[in-house]
Amino acid sequence: MPKKYNIKVSTVPSRFPPLGKFEIERGENCIKCGKCAISCLYGVHNRGEDDPRRMAEPADYLCKGCFRCIQECPRDALSISRSKEYLLLGDSYWTPEIISKNWYQAETGKIPVSGAGYPGPFSGEGFDSMWTDMSEIVRPTRDGIHGREYISTTVDIGRKLPALTFDANGALASPIPPTLSIPIPIIFNTLPFERYENIYEALARAVSYLGTFMMVNPDEWFNTTYRAHIVPVLTTVREDLIRTSKMAEFEYGRDVLSQVKEAKELNPRTILSVKVPCGDQVAEIAEELTVGGVEVIHLYADINGQTFRKSLIKSASQQTKPLQGLRGQRGGAPLFRKSLIKNASQRSFIKDIILDVHRHLVNLGIRGEVTLIVSGGIASAEHVAKSIICGADVTAIDLPLLIALECRYCKNHNNGSPCPIELKGIDPQWGAQRIINLIGAWRNQLLEVLGAMGLREVRRLRGEVGRAIFFEDIQKETFDKVFVREGSIG
Repeated sequence: MPKKYNIKVSTVPSRFPPLGKFEIERGENCIKCGKCAISCLYGVHNRGEDDPRRMAEPADYLCKGCFRCIQECPRDALSISRSKEYLLLGDSYWTPEIISKNWYQAETGKIPVSGAGYPGPFSGEGFDSMWTDMSEIVRPTRDGIHGREYISTTVDIGRKLPALTFDANGALASPIPPTLSIPIPIIFNTLPFERYENIYEALARAVSYLGTFMMVNPDEWFNTTYRAHIVPVLTTVREDLIRTSKMAEFEYGRDVLSQVKEAKELNPRTILSVKVPCGDQVAEIAEELTVGGVEVIHLYADINGQTFRKSLIKSASQQTKPLQGLRGQRGGAPLFRKSLIKNASQRSFIKDIILDVHRHLVNLGIRGEVTLIVSGGIASAEHVAKSIICGADVTAIDLPLLIALECRYCKNHNNGSPCPIELKGIDPQWGAQRIINLIGAWRNQLLEVLGAMGLREVRRLRGEVGRAIFFEDIQKETFDKVFVREGSIG
């Protein structure tokens, strides 16, 4: 039996005091009785290390707002208020709560909890309009997510055969396409900013320990020590990289199938991916790439998970000759109608793009012939599970990796201002362990989702839309009918 995959986490203190949602003040009337330290479950209150007769300053960033310390204080010496600095973190999508929870996971490797419960709305935009079905939580696994009933998070990258064929002697006649297996459905995407040598080193150390892949522009950084875990993102065919890489990715363009064909001739065992921006007719593009022999399609949205307003690809002339030799039975297929991606008047979210592409390929009977990687807007562990439910095989994350290194997403990189937490100066080993902690916490949450659904491997979760409830569907099936009847009465 293969060894169970496990991510070993260890606490890595932050370089800067983390920002918490609340600020706690201890008044002069405090009698140092220590009741706050006894009642607090989160370690906010402690006695002083140098003098245990005194109380240390509250660790505000650990506070969950449960108010237990306020209630237990015999002298009403404690007060709690919202942190103004915390509210300035991130933006409307990368909210202060998302950033702070990822900080906590990167520091501790633990799943974040909310002491005061969930105070927000039960539906929102994007991934927040989707709920996962936890119907099996009433009878969880016998020993929990790390017990004898092992839950696998391994996924395969590459083309899967729809069926096997055998010759008259019973020998396998089907050509087996190359595939790669990774122990978690998460790879590292190219970084959106702060692409420094030490940050790349931290990512590479983390990814080699985790056993997954990181996508890198080889003109910016490439270390042969970590070659087995690097996916070079290319605009042209680089023979040196194609021959030595397990996987490579090409930017989508008019000549992409020619590039894929040339690369396959150089090294048939290299898994090749095409990176496609999310926009109009992306499902049709995915269809033609799959028919054209592409093994992996990487659908990417912007950093907030939205489709691009303007086309990143200019119109391409239709090819008149099919590309041969990329697919054993079908041969090639003409690719690229004119203006495959048009300017979109209304932007869509990555969740809906995944659903559309997955369903389109399923209806054509070719879904198993391609691996779908998705990126953009994946900000927390639940987004990984929800992306897979919608039809993704693998998720690629970017900004959460920088957040693990204490990035506050302050946007200073946009105007040339210095980074307030000096990412350029981090120690790679410190950064690697924080990234490992983050992925360890995310994987544990994925295991909890799978266990609550009664699933024993993440591959069974792909496209299981019956395991989810979509707000848009509920709105259409229930409330729209009510409002139509009300309108007809008038």
